[in-house]
Amino acid sequence: MDELASTADGDVVAVPEHLRSLFNAPDDVRVQVLPCNLPGLKSMAVHFGAGARTVPHVHHGGQHLVYVDGVGVVGDETGVHVVRPGDVVSSPPGAWHWHGAVPSSPATHVTFEQPGDFDRDVERRDWDDSYPPGLGA
Repeated sequence: MDELASTADGDVVAVPEHLRSLFNAPDDVRVQVLPCNLPGLKSMAVHFGAGARTVPHVHHGGQHLVYVDGVGVVGDETGVHVVRPGDVVSSPPGAWHWHGAVPSSPATHVTFEQPGDFDRDVERRDWDDSYPPGLGA
């Protein structure tokens, strides 16, 4: 094994300036770069405060999320899904989606994706209306 990291330790930092517009509440999100020796992919832990989430977006090469803490939420073409530690969400290339934490609980997921391979210039659809205050309670 060449590299090892844990979401429990390491450098957890504020969202970089170029990514702040990806989140509804970037000050309530922290990111942690994790080692990833898979060619063409990067990995990071994203720590969402309660109610923090991404805006709708697509990843042209797809995105793989593994929820490791808290209660999370993922919205996609089929609806809004409450997720918990151990749940895995694999968005195919070009799939419209958003993700983060429910309003009442923080959540952390680990993501695997191609670096810089996302597009925020997508329709928001029902992003605002599909996130009620009691979601996940």
